[in-house]
Amino acid sequence: MNKLLKDCLYILFVVAVLFFISGQPSFSRTLKFAQISDIHFSTVREDNGYKLLSKTKPLLEDAICQINKEKGLSFVMITGDGIDRPNKQSIEGLTDVLNTLHYPWYYTLGNHDTTTDGYLTKKNIVKILQEKNPNYTFNSTYYTFKPKAGFRLIVLDGAKNKGISSNGILPKEELVWLDNILQKSKNDVVLIFIHFPLLPPFESKHHVILNANEFKAVLKKYKMPIAIFSGHYHAAKITKRGNILHVSTPTLAGYPNAFRIIEIDNKRNKVIFNFKFMETNLKDLQAKTKILTLGGAKYYGKEKDRNTTITIEKK
Repeated sequence: MNKLLKDCLYILFVVAVLFFISGQPSFSRTLKFAQISDIHFSTVREDNGYKLLSKTKPLLEDAICQINKEKGLSFVMITGDGIDRPNKQSIEGLTDVLNTLHYPWYYTLGNHDTTTDGYLTKKNIVKILQEKNPNYTFNSTYYTFKPKAGFRLIVLDGAKNKGISSNGILPKEELVWLDNILQKSKNDVVLIFIHFPLLPPFESKHHVILNANEFKAVLKKYKMPIAIFSGHYHAAKITKRGNILHVSTPTLAGYPNAFRIIEIDNKRNKVIFNFKFMETNLKDLQAKTKILTLGGAKYYGKEKDRNTTITIEKK
């Protein structure tokens, strides 16, 4: 066999190997996003205890400035209490600022966001979000979509339909809907966003999900990696329980005035969650909220509740 023929055969072999490798399915998919919770956006000039309501706009603008500098985000999720008082002026002011994000943003309903006897009913807040946010194409306050292959995003609405309460509840029809979505998502990494934590960062009976056991019963049926992202308690806490990761994120309006950047690597046999804790650059405001907050360490959390890497093995 002459040298020219050997060289040609070698080149063909290399091309064939490269073609084979490129044709194989990728078992590593990455999703990166930001979570902001409890903005409590307000147009008032007075502060309310530990919440700097008069400074919620600059605090949000600073968070957005930091997020816009991040590379490769798929979306930004607001996990409830985006506004402090359920009125038209607040929600429209909030959406105007959120629309300066360079990434698509989505909304999770909190107990401060809606009212049963005023203007911001759930029906009206959906209408406003549809009008102000081109990415909000959903006709309900709970919804689902796939931001990327291998990932299923589910937003739940735990805000009560009757009366004013800090407790959450998931109606039966919503739990049935959740069960149906999870049944179709067994091969995905499931990301659930709900204002009210299923696993609270600390005890407070006036903030829990009233039918948490029913919620747990639905999730218990499934073994794929599930992460639940919430707010409400204004505290930083990350806890892994089996195949479920519980992530509580603090408020932007009060100490520690922070949000999260999360990057998830979906591999063949495991899922790796990387958390980056992002604090406000407005250090004078952060120092003020720290003074106003009793037990600030509880809300700031430990280092493992802020910057950490957690792996969930696939079964």
